Amino acid sequence: MSRDIFRIIYKSTAAHRTEVMLGQGHVADLLATARQRNQAADVSGVLVYTGLGFFQVLEGARTAVQPIFESILVDRRHHTLAVIEMDFAAERRFPGWSMGFLGTTRELDDRLNGADLGPSGGPEVLDQLLRRTLLLLVDSPISMPWLGARAALDDGLGGPGPSAARHS
Repeated sequence: MSRDIFRIIYKSTAAHRTEVMLGQGHVADLLATARQRNQAADVSGVLVYTGLGFFQVLEGARTAVQPIFESILVDRRHHTLAVIEMDFAAERRFPGWSMGFLGTTRELDDRLNGADLGPSGGPEVLDQLLRRTLLLLVDSPISMPWLGARAALDDGLGGPGPSAARHS
């Protein structure tokens, strides 16, 4: 595994309804800022907007990804952020994308993924972006808080359960 590529994957809840997030340009502004900042920092990734929330992948040098993620943590356009993965990766999953975008419709994808914003190629490129995103989500490990909670249960700290029977 390369120590050169650091990846953060998280999900969060949108702060406003879809009509506000899209109608007032919050998602478009967010993407424009992310693309400019990520390109300058050599960070790649994808942002998925579901209408209810976000799923995002950031990847690049740790010294570039961490400050970007810190600014995301305080962004008021979302809340209830949960980290899915934060670790070094063997390779980039989204090379060439300063910030790919997948939304609720193909029209929205086309509108917010202009020709100059990532690899060109039409629907096939969006299909590839979706495939890489889904595969990364499926391949992501279980989050550390869950593993920590499980370890506490296994150590007999969590109340009744299989480990409690071992310690009685």
